[in-house]
Amino acid sequence: MIARFADLSVYKEIFTTSEFIKAIIGAILIPIAFILKSSLEFEYINLISNLLLVGSIAINGLPIIIDALKGLFKKKMNVDELVSIAVISCLATGHYLEGAVVCAIMILGSLIEEAVSDSARKEIEKLVELSPKEAVIELNGQEVKLAIDEVETGSLVIVRAGEIIPLDGYVINGASSIDESSITGESIPVYKAEGDAVAAGTLVQDGYLKIETTGTSENSTISTVVKLIQNAENDDIESDRIVDRYAKWFTPVILGIAIITWLITRDITRATTVLIVGCPCSFLLTGPVTTVAAVGRAARAGILVKGGKYLEKSASASAVFFDKTGTLTSGKPEVVAVELLNEMSEKEVIALAAATERGSTHPLARAIVEYAEKKEVPFYKSEKIKTIAGTGISGISENHSIFIGSGSIQNKGYTTIDIEIDGKTEARVSLEDIPREGAYNAMQKLKKMGIENLTIISGDQKNAVKSCAESVGATDYFAKLKPEEKLDKIKEQNLGVIYAGDGINDAPALKAASVGVAMGLRGSDIALETADIVLLNDRIDKLPFLIRLSRRMTTMIKTNIGISFGINLVSIILATIGILTPILGAVTHNIGSVLVVILSSSLALIKE
Repeated sequence: MIARFADLSVYKEIFTTSEFIKAIIGAILIPIAFILKSSLEFEYINLISNLLLVGSIAINGLPIIIDALKGLFKKKMNVDELVSIAVISCLATGHYLEGAVVCAIMILGSLIEEAVSDSARKEIEKLVELSPKEAVIELNGQEVKLAIDEVETGSLVIVRAGEIIPLDGYVINGASSIDESSITGESIPVYKAEGDAVAAGTLVQDGYLKIETTGTSENSTISTVVKLIQNAENDDIESDRIVDRYAKWFTPVILGIAIITWLITRDITRATTVLIVGCPCSFLLTGPVTTVAAVGRAARAGILVKGGKYLEKSASASAVFFDKTGTLTSGKPEVVAVELLNEMSEKEVIALAAATERGSTHPLARAIVEYAEKKEVPFYKSEKIKTIAGTGISGISENHSIFIGSGSIQNKGYTTIDIEIDGKTEARVSLEDIPREGAYNAMQKLKKMGIENLTIISGDQKNAVKSCAESVGATDYFAKLKPEEKLDKIKEQNLGVIYAGDGINDAPALKAASVGVAMGLRGSDIALETADIVLLNDRIDKLPFLIRLSRRMTTMIKTNIGISFGINLVSIILATIGILTPILGAVTHNIGSVLVVILSSSLALIKE
């Protein structure tokens, strides 16, 4: 009961709840009883005053006692047992005023903790507000309004200037500048036109869009972000394990100290105070509040974290491994040269290659298809397409067997692919993919943070990987690696490894690393599902901020645990020697809890 507001998935305006109203009513009875007793004198005034105080205890203390009994029936002891014993001892010894004040302070203190910790969930509330309740869809040529949860995948949604896109999808008509800051953290609008993907929760600044939806309200980007942040406090982080270990013995130890205090001093008030100040509510709040604040802050920067434990692991990582194409590079390679090796024409070779590559999402495949469109080659159909991970792609088109795979090494650092037709290498295509803006700065910041092992592990050719490594400032690189070889490189590390990648070939490495980071815009579905953290804006230069935030989170948790332990220890000593009364003990207890919440919530203010 006392620590029930450590569950930050309860999103509500705390001061309008029935719990708050009851707590206030119970608290108001205390000054009424006190004023009556001190200002009026007649036969039953003491009885009336005491009845009001007992009523206050019933309102604010009974829920605590009920939860304590439920815990005992489940053979699960928590802080409620200590407070319940303290309240019952106050009733048994006639200390009604103390009992009523303690109950009021404990309940109102919990509500204040909830109100203060709202800052840790402000980002979630903002995101929830960005989820439209209705969508305008085109149905049989007419525009119809439907509740958002009634819109099916494949529906045509109409969105106009000033409106929020209700569901993920692709633009099939129209164009607009889109404010994606709610998802990516980027304030600069992004121009979207026919064929471009758009995300739910983003704002159409101008123009008009007709969007074909690719999902429902349940699995939209913004819905996923909200759910992950809401569930972040339930993640099993190290601080929670520390609290669990502490919780196994704190109740019997505090109870024992209270009994010893009473046996030595014969002062039930001191023993009662020990029970009150011994409650480790601030311990219970440390993990959930700090985690939600950090995950919420990451979301504001366009970083989707799937659980607090991944931030915790990021803080202790000693190495960062990177995929090259689409992660450290723009992911938009361009064909710079086509070398014909036999008598087949460039137009025919590229037409057959594009037919095979057309269904692939790999950046090199897209580059071939775009080059084919630029050259206006014939549009051929292909069948029996087979992707061989880390090797290439094969298929049959126009009665020709086609295989496209890695080519010979070039000195200029280009990526080259060979196009084989009917078992004969007909052409060698050179492609160039420039490093992402910010990749070099990200590497420099990571080095300054003490991470010296910054390695590129790629399936690309050696010279292309080497060129990229030199451009971005990586400390090491490995080329021509198959997915299983990438896996081996990660497993060779004895300490924690963060791996950043974007493609299907990266999924095993993302899973094997201590923390897998996927590129959100270009990342394949399997990479996004496998990754622990997603950079929604594909900004690799956000990685240093992510690690700095994770380190601040773990430091804050340790600091709060130390503060909590210190306050509890000092309070128990002061209670045993009679300096703290039950009322002062309750105040001290809640000051510690509110302090922990305030410190934890400050993570939301960290600047990039």
